[in-house]
Amino acid sequence: MVAKGAQPDPKLGLQAAVHGDELNGTRVIQQVFEKLDPAELKGSVIGAVGANPSGMLANNRNWQLANDGGDMVDFNRVWPGKEKGNAAEQQAWLLWNNLWAGNATLFVDMHTQSRGTEYPLFIYADYRNPQVKQMAELFPADQIKADPGEKGSVETTFVENKIPAITLEIGKPKLYQPELIARSLTGVRNLMVQQGMTAGTLGTTAKEQKTFIGNEMSSIRAEVGGFAEVLVKVGDTVVKGQKVAVQRNAFGDTIREYTATHDGRVLAIGNDPLREPRALLVRILFNNPEPQCADGC
Repeated sequence: MVAKGAQPDPKLGLQAAVHGDELNGTRVIQQVFEKLDPAELKGSVIGAVGANPSGMLANNRNWQLANDGGDMVDFNRVWPGKEKGNAAEQQAWLLWNNLWAGNATLFVDMHTQSRGTEYPLFIYADYRNPQVKQMAELFPADQIKADPGEKGSVETTFVENKIPAITLEIGKPKLYQPELIARSLTGVRNLMVQQGMTAGTLGTTAKEQKTFIGNEMSSIRAEVGGFAEVLVKVGDTVVKGQKVAVQRNAFGDTIREYTATHDGRVLAIGNDPLREPRALLVRILFNNPEPQCADGC
């Protein structure tokens, strides 16, 4: 989808469903365009609602390759793609070269957590880039991670090409969450107001939301298979040593107990009781005081 105003810039790019089961962002983009009036718009807004059609059709986060019996590709680790690569790499190459490169001056890539887990409204942002930091803090997110990025991700590809970008994680997979969608819309509108794309005043930002900003994450994972009971909620404040999860066998016997590794804020939990070894139980966002972690570890 494209909405063009009277002047060429800024150009805001919005993308959802890079992982096929992460759908809250699709409704955010739809509502952005529902509310746009091109006659009053300065610049352009481009929205890609289903970046990973293979994963969406397969009801799976990954790109499903059909060759040689099938394989799965994390579509958020192959950007900017390859012209002669596999199907996932070619799709990333086409999106980057035929849609985004040259057509976006700032970018928001929308995700959620994966099935069996959940996030709040959460942002990955490369705080080494002042424009990215400003973008992130225009959103009324619950938590932000100052983060140096991941090679091959959409966000990092844009930032490496001098286009400010953030990854916006919008809650749970496979459903629409109206409250998180509404706050995401507020953030997009704030971004457009700040960029001079639309008239108005800023809505709620990270400052008013009292967003928790951290620079490192710790993931507490199941050591064995079993039935897990997570004892904390997303957004809870925890202290090091606090019991956060219990795992039981089929008879109800406690086989493992798990404690918080750091003082911090609960960023994600495993909400599916069935947890195999290495499955996520609790993820904690915290602040590492070491100088090398100032902009993210």
